[in-house]
Amino acid sequence: MYRTSLLFFSFLLGWFIVPAQLPDTAIREAEAARIMGVLASDSLKGRGNLQPAQWKAAAFISEEFRKYRLRPLPGQHGYFIPFQPFGGPWLVTDSLHWNGRPVHGDYFLYLPAGPGAYAPKTMADFAVVRVDSFPADLLQQGWPSGTNLLLWTPKRAEERQNQFPEFRGRSTALSQNILLVYADEAPAALRLEAQPDYSRLAWNIVGVLPGRSRATEVVLFSAHYDHMGVVKDRGRDSIMNGANDNASGTTGLLLLADYFARRGDNERTLIFCAFAGEELGMTGSAKLVDYLSTDRIMAGINLEMIGVPQYGKKKVFITGEKYSSLPGMLRKGLTKAGIRVMTEPDENKQLFLRSDNYPFVKQEVPVHTIMASDDDDPCYHRPCDEVKRIDIANLTAIARAVAAAAAGLISGHDTPGRVRTADLPY
Repeated sequence: MYRTSLLFFSFLLGWFIVPAQLPDTAIREAEAARIMGVLASDSLKGRGNLQPAQWKAAAFISEEFRKYRLRPLPGQHGYFIPFQPFGGPWLVTDSLHWNGRPVHGDYFLYLPAGPGAYAPKTMADFAVVRVDSFPADLLQQGWPSGTNLLLWTPKRAEERQNQFPEFRGRSTALSQNILLVYADEAPAALRLEAQPDYSRLAWNIVGVLPGRSRATEVVLFSAHYDHMGVVKDRGRDSIMNGANDNASGTTGLLLLADYFARRGDNERTLIFCAFAGEELGMTGSAKLVDYLSTDRIMAGINLEMIGVPQYGKKKVFITGEKYSSLPGMLRKGLTKAGIRVMTEPDENKQLFLRSDNYPFVKQEVPVHTIMASDDDDPCYHRPCDEVKRIDIANLTAIARAVAAAAAGLISGHDTPGRVRTADLPY
Protein backbone atom coordinates (compact mmCIF):
# COMPACT_ATOMS: atom_id res chain seq x y z
CA MET A 1 0.00 0.00 0.00
CA TYR A 2 1.15 3.53 -0.74
CA ARG A 3 2.75 5.17 2.31
CA THR A 4 2.45 8.94 2.58
CA SER A 5 5.83 10.29 3.66
CA LEU A 6 5.30 13.00 6.22
CA LEU A 7 8.36 14.68 4.76
CA PHE A 8 5.93 16.08 2.22
CA PHE A 9 4.76 18.42 4.94
CA SER A 10 7.88 20.45 4.20
CA PHE A 11 5.96 22.08 1.35
CA LEU A 12 3.74 23.66 3.96
CA LEU A 13 6.48 25.76 5.50
CA GLY A 14 5.52 28.72 3.35
CA TRP A 15 1.82 28.53 4.24
CA PHE A 16 0.87 30.65 7.24
CA ILE A 17 -2.20 31.89 9.02
CA VAL A 18 -1.84 35.08 11.01
CA PRO A 19 -1.80 33.85 14.61
CA ALA A 20 -4.81 34.73 16.71
CA GLN A 21 -4.30 34.73 20.48
CA LEU A 22 -7.44 32.88 21.50
CA PRO A 23 -8.17 32.00 25.11
CA ASP A 24 -9.22 28.41 25.78
CA THR A 25 -12.72 29.76 26.51
CA ALA A 26 -12.99 30.02 22.71
CA ILE A 27 -13.78 26.28 22.98
CA ARG A 28 -17.49 26.76 23.59
CA GLU A 29 -20.13 24.65 25.29
CA ALA A 30 -22.70 25.64 22.68
CA GLU A 31 -20.50 24.25 19.92
CA ALA A 32 -19.94 21.04 21.86
CA ALA A 33 -23.70 20.64 22.27
CA ARG A 34 -24.29 21.25 18.55
CA ILE A 35 -21.75 18.64 17.44
CA MET A 36 -22.87 16.09 20.01
CA GLY A 37 -26.48 16.61 18.98
CA VAL A 38 -25.62 15.59 15.42
CA LEU A 39 -23.27 12.69 16.07
CA ALA A 40 -25.46 10.96 18.67
CA SER A 41 -28.79 11.65 16.98
CA ASP A 42 -31.19 8.84 16.08
CA SER A 43 -30.84 9.86 12.43
CA LEU A 44 -27.28 8.48 12.38
CA LYS A 45 -28.51 5.07 13.58
CA GLY A 46 -25.64 4.46 15.96
CA ARG A 47 -22.94 5.09 13.32
CA GLY A 48 -22.54 1.37 12.68
CA ASN A 49 -19.61 0.26 10.56
CA LEU A 50 -20.37 -0.46 6.90
CA GLN A 51 -23.79 1.15 7.26
CA PRO A 52 -25.09 4.12 5.20
CA ALA A 53 -25.79 6.14 8.35
CA GLN A 54 -22.10 5.99 9.21
CA TRP A 55 -21.35 7.60 5.86
CA LYS A 56 -23.58 10.47 6.96
CA ALA A 57 -21.50 10.83 10.12
CA ALA A 58 -18.31 10.78 8.04
CA ALA A 59 -19.71 13.43 5.72
CA PHE A 60 -20.60 15.63 8.70
CA ILE A 61 -17.08 15.36 10.15
CA SER A 62 -15.45 16.06 6.78
CA GLU A 63 -17.65 19.14 6.32
CA GLU A 64 -16.57 20.38 9.76
CA PHE A 65 -12.93 19.94 8.73
CA ARG A 66 -13.62 21.91 5.55
CA LYS A 67 -15.19 24.72 7.59
CA TYR A 68 -12.05 24.83 9.74
CA ARG A 69 -9.94 25.08 6.55
CA LEU A 70 -7.94 21.96 7.35
CA ARG A 71 -6.08 20.38 4.44
CA PRO A 72 -6.23 16.80 3.27
CA LEU A 73 -3.23 14.55 3.75
CA PRO A 74 -0.63 15.03 1.01
CA GLY A 75 -1.61 12.91 -1.97
CA GLN A 76 -5.30 12.94 -1.02
CA HIS A 77 -7.99 15.00 -2.72
CA GLY A 78 -10.25 15.05 0.32
CA TYR A 79 -10.46 14.19 3.99
CA PHE A 80 -11.98 10.71 3.80
CA ILE A 81 -9.69 7.72 3.33
CA PRO A 82 -11.43 4.40 2.60
CA PHE A 83 -10.31 1.07 3.97
CA GLN A 84 -11.60 -2.49 4.17
CA PRO A 85 -12.20 -3.45 7.80
CA PHE A 86 -12.02 -7.14 6.99
CA GLY A 87 -9.04 -7.00 4.64
CA GLY A 88 -8.68 -8.31 1.13
CA PRO A 89 -7.36 -6.79 -2.11
CA TRP A 90 -8.13 -3.17 -2.97
CA LEU A 91 -11.54 -2.79 -4.54
CA VAL A 92 -12.55 -1.27 -7.86
CA THR A 93 -15.30 0.93 -6.52
CA ASP A 94 -16.69 2.72 -9.62
CA SER A 95 -17.75 1.68 -13.10
CA LEU A 96 -18.23 3.99 -16.08
CA HIS A 97 -19.98 3.51 -19.43
CA TRP A 98 -19.18 6.22 -22.01
CA ASN A 99 -21.38 6.39 -25.10
CA GLY A 100 -22.61 2.92 -24.33
CA ARG A 101 -19.16 1.33 -23.91
CA PRO A 102 -17.34 0.45 -20.67
CA VAL A 103 -14.28 2.52 -19.79
CA HIS A 104 -11.24 0.81 -18.33
CA GLY A 105 -10.38 1.93 -14.81
CA ASP A 106 -7.04 3.32 -16.02
CA TYR A 107 -8.84 6.03 -17.97
CA PHE A 108 -11.25 7.57 -15.51
CA LEU A 109 -11.15 8.73 -11.92
CA TYR A 110 -14.13 9.70 -9.78
CA LEU A 111 -13.37 12.13 -6.95
CA PRO A 112 -16.44 12.25 -4.69
CA ALA A 113 -16.93 15.14 -2.29
CA GLY A 114 -18.17 12.83 0.44
CA PRO A 115 -17.84 9.22 1.55
CA GLY A 116 -20.18 6.35 0.82
CA ALA A 117 -22.12 4.86 -2.06
CA TYR A 118 -24.06 7.04 -4.47
CA ALA A 119 -26.97 6.73 -6.87
CA PRO A 120 -26.08 6.05 -10.53
CA LYS A 121 -25.28 9.22 -12.45
CA THR A 122 -25.95 10.13 -16.09
CA MET A 123 -25.14 13.05 -18.41
CA ALA A 124 -27.96 15.06 -16.88
CA ASP A 125 -26.15 15.03 -13.53
CA PHE A 126 -22.95 16.71 -14.76
CA ALA A 127 -21.67 20.05 -15.90
CA VAL A 128 -19.35 18.99 -18.76
CA VAL A 129 -16.05 20.74 -19.54
CA ARG A 130 -13.52 19.66 -22.16
CA VAL A 131 -9.91 20.38 -21.15
CA ASP A 132 -6.55 19.99 -22.84
CA SER A 133 -5.15 18.35 -19.72
CA PHE A 134 -5.91 17.95 -16.05
CA PRO A 135 -4.00 20.68 -14.22
CA ALA A 136 -2.09 19.85 -11.07
CA ASP A 137 -4.06 22.54 -9.23
CA LEU A 138 -7.27 20.92 -10.43
CA LEU A 139 -9.30 21.90 -7.40
CA GLN A 140 -8.46 25.59 -7.57
CA GLN A 141 -9.54 26.32 -11.13
CA GLY A 142 -12.92 27.95 -10.54
CA TRP A 143 -14.89 25.34 -12.47
CA PRO A 144 -18.67 25.66 -12.88
CA SER A 145 -20.35 25.20 -9.53
CA GLY A 146 -22.79 22.41 -8.91
CA THR A 147 -23.00 18.97 -7.42
CA ASN A 148 -21.13 17.13 -10.20
CA LEU A 149 -18.44 18.22 -12.65
CA LEU A 150 -17.20 16.16 -15.62
CA LEU A 151 -13.80 17.05 -17.06
CA TRP A 152 -12.69 15.08 -20.11
CA THR A 153 -9.82 15.20 -22.57
CA PRO A 154 -8.78 13.11 -25.57
CA LYS A 155 -5.08 13.62 -24.78
CA ARG A 156 -3.96 10.57 -22.86
CA ALA A 157 -0.64 10.29 -21.13
CA GLU A 158 1.56 7.44 -22.28
CA GLU A 159 2.33 6.10 -18.83
CA ARG A 160 -0.41 4.91 -16.47
CA GLN A 161 1.19 6.60 -13.46
CA ASN A 162 0.93 9.91 -15.32
CA GLN A 163 -2.72 9.56 -16.29
CA PHE A 164 -4.04 11.70 -13.47
CA PRO A 165 -2.55 14.64 -11.62
CA GLU A 166 -1.33 14.46 -8.07
CA PHE A 167 -2.90 16.82 -5.61
CA ARG A 168 -0.09 17.09 -3.08
CA GLY A 169 -0.17 20.33 -1.22
CA ARG A 170 -2.13 22.43 -3.65
CA SER A 171 -5.62 21.15 -3.00
CA THR A 172 -8.39 21.88 -0.59
CA ALA A 173 -11.08 19.38 0.27
CA LEU A 174 -13.65 18.92 -2.46
CA SER A 175 -16.89 20.86 -2.34
CA GLN A 176 -18.31 19.08 -5.40
CA ASN A 177 -18.02 15.67 -7.06
CA ILE A 178 -15.57 15.57 -9.98
CA LEU A 179 -15.25 12.91 -12.69
CA LEU A 180 -12.06 12.88 -14.79
CA VAL A 181 -12.14 10.97 -18.08
CA TYR A 182 -9.73 10.31 -20.94
CA ALA A 183 -11.87 9.53 -24.03
CA ASP A 184 -11.44 9.69 -27.81
CA GLU A 185 -14.89 11.16 -28.39
CA ALA A 186 -17.12 13.67 -26.68
CA PRO A 187 -19.75 12.28 -24.32
CA ALA A 188 -23.23 11.82 -25.71
CA ALA A 189 -24.28 9.47 -22.91
CA LEU A 190 -22.69 8.11 -19.79
CA ARG A 191 -23.52 6.09 -16.70
CA LEU A 192 -21.38 6.19 -13.57
CA GLU A 193 -22.16 3.68 -10.83
CA ALA A 194 -20.82 2.69 -7.44
CA GLN A 195 -19.88 -0.98 -7.45
CA PRO A 196 -21.56 -3.22 -4.88
CA ASP A 197 -18.20 -3.50 -3.11
CA TYR A 198 -18.75 0.00 -1.74
CA SER A 199 -20.65 -1.73 1.05
CA ARG A 200 -17.36 -3.31 2.18
CA LEU A 201 -15.64 0.03 2.74
CA ALA A 202 -15.35 2.15 5.87
CA TRP A 203 -13.84 5.63 6.05
CA ASN A 204 -11.26 7.34 8.22
CA ILE A 205 -11.63 11.13 8.17
CA VAL A 206 -8.27 12.93 8.33
CA GLY A 207 -7.49 16.66 8.23
CA VAL A 208 -4.20 18.52 8.48
CA LEU A 209 -3.34 21.87 10.02
CA PRO A 210 0.07 22.80 8.58
CA GLY A 211 2.80 23.78 10.98
CA ARG A 212 5.10 26.79 10.85
CA SER A 213 8.75 26.51 11.81
CA ARG A 214 8.65 22.73 12.50
CA ALA A 215 6.16 21.60 9.89
CA THR A 216 7.83 18.24 9.24
CA GLU A 217 7.14 17.21 12.85
CA VAL A 218 3.61 16.06 13.62
CA VAL A 219 1.30 15.92 16.63
CA LEU A 220 -1.70 13.62 16.24
CA PHE A 221 -5.16 14.14 17.73
CA SER A 222 -7.68 11.34 17.29
CA ALA A 223 -10.98 9.76 18.31
CA HIS A 224 -13.18 7.05 16.83
CA TYR A 225 -16.60 8.04 15.52
CA ASP A 226 -18.07 4.58 14.86
CA HIS A 227 -20.33 2.72 17.27
CA MET A 228 -22.62 -0.31 17.34
CA GLY A 229 -25.38 0.72 14.96
CA VAL A 230 -28.88 -0.69 15.40
CA VAL A 231 -29.22 -3.84 17.48
CA LYS A 232 -32.33 -5.99 17.25
CA ASP A 233 -34.16 -7.49 20.19
CA ARG A 234 -33.36 -4.60 22.52
CA GLY A 235 -36.96 -3.58 23.18
CA ARG A 236 -38.40 -0.30 21.99
CA ASP A 237 -35.01 1.44 21.75
CA SER A 238 -32.76 -0.47 19.37
CA ILE A 239 -30.46 2.42 18.33
CA MET A 240 -27.04 2.31 19.99
CA ASN A 241 -26.46 6.06 19.84
CA GLY A 242 -23.01 5.87 21.41
CA ALA A 243 -23.11 9.40 22.82
CA ASN A 244 -20.33 8.74 25.32
CA ASP A 245 -18.68 6.00 23.24
CA ASN A 246 -17.51 7.82 21.29
CA ALA A 247 -19.45 10.79 19.98
CA SER A 248 -18.00 12.54 23.03
CA GLY A 249 -14.39 11.96 21.99
CA THR A 250 -15.18 12.94 18.40
CA THR A 251 -16.83 16.11 19.66
CA GLY A 252 -13.68 16.90 21.62
CA LEU A 253 -11.59 16.24 18.51
CA LEU A 254 -13.64 18.68 16.43
CA LEU A 255 -13.54 21.32 19.16
CA LEU A 256 -9.74 21.08 19.21
CA ALA A 257 -9.44 21.16 15.42
CA ASP A 258 -11.57 24.30 15.27
CA TYR A 259 -9.68 25.95 18.13
CA PHE A 260 -6.17 25.31 16.81
CA ALA A 261 -7.19 26.27 13.27
CA ARG A 262 -8.46 29.63 14.55
CA ARG A 263 -5.28 30.18 16.55
CA GLY A 264 -3.03 29.39 13.59
CA ASP A 265 0.14 29.48 15.68
CA ASN A 266 1.09 25.79 15.76
CA GLU A 267 4.78 25.30 15.03
CA ARG A 268 4.38 21.57 14.44
CA THR A 269 1.88 20.17 11.95
CA LEU A 270 -1.30 18.84 13.52
CA ILE A 271 -3.18 15.86 12.12
CA PHE A 272 -6.77 15.26 13.23
CA CYS A 273 -8.08 11.71 12.72
CA ALA A 274 -11.64 10.49 13.18
CA PHE A 275 -11.45 6.71 12.93
CA ALA A 276 -14.02 4.18 11.86
CA GLY A 277 -13.57 0.51 12.67
CA GLU A 278 -12.64 0.86 16.35
CA GLU A 279 -15.55 -1.33 17.34
CA LEU A 280 -14.27 -3.93 14.85
CA GLY A 281 -10.92 -4.26 16.58
CA MET A 282 -9.31 -0.86 15.85
CA THR A 283 -9.15 -1.65 12.14
CA GLY A 284 -9.36 2.01 11.08
CA SER A 285 -6.38 3.20 13.10
CA ALA A 286 -4.43 0.09 12.14
CA LYS A 287 -5.05 0.85 8.45
CA LEU A 288 -3.96 4.46 8.84
CA VAL A 289 -0.75 3.42 10.56
CA ASP A 290 -0.03 1.22 7.54
CA TYR A 291 -0.73 4.18 5.27
CA LEU A 292 1.42 6.73 7.07
CA SER A 293 5.10 6.93 7.70
CA THR A 294 5.16 7.30 11.48
CA ASP A 295 8.72 8.45 12.12
CA ARG A 296 7.66 12.11 12.01
CA ILE A 297 4.79 11.75 14.47
CA MET A 298 6.23 13.11 17.72
CA ALA A 299 3.23 12.34 19.94
CA GLY A 300 -0.50 11.74 19.88
CA ILE A 301 -3.56 12.28 22.07
CA ASN A 302 -6.57 10.01 21.61
CA LEU A 303 -9.92 11.01 23.15
CA GLU A 304 -12.30 8.31 24.34
CA MET A 305 -15.51 8.44 26.42
CA ILE A 306 -15.07 11.94 27.86
CA GLY A 307 -18.80 12.75 28.01
CA VAL A 308 -19.79 11.05 31.28
CA PRO A 309 -17.85 11.99 34.46
CA GLN A 310 -17.91 8.45 35.83
CA TYR A 311 -15.21 9.21 38.41
CA GLY A 312 -16.30 12.77 39.18
CA LYS A 313 -16.37 16.12 37.45
CA LYS A 314 -13.11 17.42 35.99
CA LYS A 315 -11.41 14.06 36.47
CA VAL A 316 -9.74 12.00 33.76
CA PHE A 317 -7.15 9.26 33.48
CA ILE A 318 -4.51 8.54 30.85
CA THR A 319 -4.07 4.97 29.68
CA GLY A 320 -0.72 3.22 29.68
CA GLU A 321 1.08 5.79 31.82
CA LYS A 322 4.18 3.64 32.32
CA TYR A 323 4.90 3.08 28.63
CA SER A 324 6.14 6.56 27.68
CA SER A 325 6.94 9.98 29.13
CA LEU A 326 3.97 11.62 27.35
CA PRO A 327 1.40 10.97 30.14
CA GLY A 328 3.64 12.78 32.64
CA MET A 329 3.84 15.79 30.34
CA LEU A 330 0.08 15.81 29.85
CA ARG A 331 -0.61 15.32 33.55
CA LYS A 332 1.20 18.56 34.39
CA GLY A 333 -0.71 20.55 31.79
CA LEU A 334 -4.09 19.06 32.63
CA THR A 335 -3.58 19.65 36.34
CA LYS A 336 -2.58 23.26 35.74
CA ALA A 337 -5.77 23.68 33.67
CA GLY A 338 -7.94 22.46 36.55
CA ILE A 339 -8.43 18.81 35.58
CA ARG A 340 -7.49 16.15 38.11
CA VAL A 341 -5.61 13.23 36.53
CA MET A 342 -6.33 9.94 38.29
CA THR A 343 -4.32 6.77 38.12
CA GLU A 344 -5.76 4.41 35.51
CA PRO A 345 -8.62 2.66 37.39
CA ASP A 346 -7.85 -0.97 36.57
CA GLU A 347 -4.90 -1.92 34.42
CA ASN A 348 -6.35 -5.41 34.01
CA LYS A 349 -9.01 -3.90 31.74
CA GLN A 350 -6.18 -3.32 29.24
CA LEU A 351 -7.65 -0.02 28.08
CA PHE A 352 -4.28 1.03 26.69
CA LEU A 353 -4.41 -1.91 24.29
CA ARG A 354 -8.08 -1.52 23.39
CA SER A 355 -8.24 1.94 21.89
CA ASP A 356 -6.96 3.60 18.73
CA ASN A 357 -3.72 4.76 20.32
CA TYR A 358 -2.34 1.25 20.32
CA PRO A 359 -1.62 0.65 16.60
CA PHE A 360 0.62 3.74 16.77
CA VAL A 361 2.23 2.58 20.00
CA LYS A 362 3.25 -0.65 18.31
CA GLN A 363 5.18 1.53 15.85
CA GLU A 364 7.00 3.18 18.80
CA VAL A 365 4.91 6.38 18.61
CA PRO A 366 3.91 7.75 22.05
CA VAL A 367 0.13 8.00 21.69
CA HIS A 368 -2.09 7.71 24.77
CA THR A 369 -5.82 7.89 25.41
CA ILE A 370 -7.50 10.38 27.75
CA MET A 371 -10.72 9.04 29.29
CA ALA A 372 -13.31 10.21 31.82
CA SER A 373 -15.17 6.88 31.96
CA ASP A 374 -14.69 3.27 30.91
CA ASP A 375 -16.64 0.09 30.28
CA ASP A 376 -17.96 0.03 33.84
CA ASP A 377 -20.23 2.90 32.83
CA PRO A 378 -23.74 1.41 33.16
CA CYS A 379 -24.72 2.45 29.63
CA TYR A 380 -21.55 1.20 27.92
CA HIS A 381 -22.60 -0.52 24.66
CA ARG A 382 -26.26 -0.16 25.56
CA PRO A 383 -29.09 1.87 23.99
CA CYS A 384 -29.18 4.17 27.02
CA ASP A 385 -25.87 5.78 25.94
CA GLU A 386 -27.70 8.88 24.74
CA VAL A 387 -27.10 12.63 24.56
CA LYS A 388 -29.16 13.37 27.66
CA ARG A 389 -26.49 11.67 29.79
CA ILE A 390 -23.64 13.80 28.47
CA ASP A 391 -22.22 16.50 30.73
CA ILE A 392 -21.51 19.10 28.06
CA ALA A 393 -19.88 21.54 30.49
CA ASN A 394 -17.49 18.86 31.75
CA LEU A 395 -16.70 17.66 28.23
CA THR A 396 -15.90 21.24 27.21
CA ALA A 397 -13.69 21.72 30.27
CA ILE A 398 -11.73 18.59 29.34
CA ALA A 399 -11.29 19.79 25.75
CA ARG A 400 -10.02 23.14 26.99
CA ALA A 401 -7.58 21.45 29.33
CA VAL A 402 -6.30 19.13 26.59
CA ALA A 403 -5.65 22.18 24.41
CA ALA A 404 -3.64 23.76 27.19
CA ALA A 405 -1.79 20.53 28.06
CA ALA A 406 -0.76 20.02 24.44
CA ALA A 407 0.79 23.48 24.12
CA GLY A 408 4.36 22.28 24.61
CA LEU A 409 3.92 19.48 22.09
CA ILE A 410 2.45 21.85 19.52
CA SER A 411 5.15 24.49 19.93
CA GLY A 412 7.94 21.91 19.78
CA HIS A 413 9.08 22.66 23.33
CA ASP A 414 8.11 19.15 24.52
CA THR A 415 9.05 15.91 22.80
CA PRO A 416 8.41 12.61 24.57
CA GLY A 417 10.69 9.65 23.97
CA ARG A 418 9.70 6.81 21.69
CA VAL A 419 7.93 3.76 23.06
CA ARG A 420 10.09 0.72 23.73
CA THR A 421 8.06 -1.99 22.03
CA ALA A 422 9.91 -4.64 24.03
CA ASP A 423 8.16 -3.28 27.13
CA LEU A 424 4.67 -3.70 25.70
CA PRO A 425 2.51 -6.52 27.04
CA TYR A 426 1.52 -7.70 23.53
